Amino acid sequence: MEKNFSFQWHLTDLCNLRCQHCYQTVFNNQRDLSLDENLNILYDVVINLKKNGYDSLSINLTGGEPLISNLTYQLLDNITNDARFSLVKEVNIITNGLFIERLHPYLNNSLLKKIKISLEGPTREVNDALRGIKVFDKVIANIKLLPPEKVIFMFTLAHYNYRHLEDMVELAIKTGVKGLILERFVPLGRGKNIIEKTLNAGQWYKCLEFISQNFQMPVFELLPYKAFWIDLEKKDCYGATCNLGDESMCLMPDGVVYPCRRLPEVLGNLQAESFAKVIKRLSEYRSQFDRRNLKGKCQHCEIPECIGCRATALALEGDAFADDKQCFLSNQENSFSTS
Repeated sequence: MEKNFSFQWHLTDLCNLRCQHCYQTVFNNQRDLSLDENLNILYDVVINLKKNGYDSLSINLTGGEPLISNLTYQLLDNITNDARFSLVKEVNIITNGLFIERLHPYLNNSLLKKIKISLEGPTREVNDALRGIKVFDKVIANIKLLPPEKVIFMFTLAHYNYRHLEDMVELAIKTGVKGLILERFVPLGRGKNIIEKTLNAGQWYKCLEFISQNFQMPVFELLPYKAFWIDLEKKDCYGATCNLGDESMCLMPDGVVYPCRRLPEVLGNLQAESFAKVIKRLSEYRSQFDRRNLKGKCQHCEIPECIGCRATALALEGDAFADDKQCFLSNQENSFSTS
């Protein structure tokens, strides 16, 4: 079995939007490292992954808004042309979709697999309430500039848009987009100001029920998954379990490493130390969430291997070991409250 590592690389905080649910509070490039510093970090990651027997590396480049940073294009060029980075098998870009024309020289790059475009709803009224006036129309127009097989919508579910899940799927089909990634809003950064918009257990249940009905997957079996990829080309849906541990990380603009972007606990800084030390911490961090250390009903969960969403627990309860309040098994009294 192949051993793979993936990480989300926030190259910059710089962004042209101020989305209400954003994880950031700063939107400049003051934390950005130089190209050489970033290449040194990547080379160190690659070398240590090889030493530990990994077969491939997948990178999601994002920000801020990655397409307004020259670092994105410089890194793509170097990863593509430098044999030192041959372990990198795919690069994806997570973007707000407003600067797609800048990607045109790279659309035939075989390493650039997917362009993941964030939308918060299937209409300008729903999306632009979060992302800003005229964003929806511009994004929909820009999608037409891209090869449809490379495009995926990123849909972050919250109180204000979860009822539009079916319409989002229809929009993806209508625009020729090949997939839709579903994630849950976690109130961090600016998002703390709308913490009350976080999905409750009943609302998340309704989302799982939609997946269950459309893809013949029992709701109970969907509970361990923290995100979903609806593959419109294959007419299938795939769940992603929590990937805390030594198979993933989040790398911030200044080299700081989080176990997950939604779990902002510093596990090291690759500008100051080798990835050899950090990857051990990633593994150790995951191991502390042994079922016996979890609190409340999560400690006695009947689903093997499920540890709930530790990011949601930390954001809502201030304790990464607390109950996952979006789990309808742990919160049955609120399971069918969708108000």
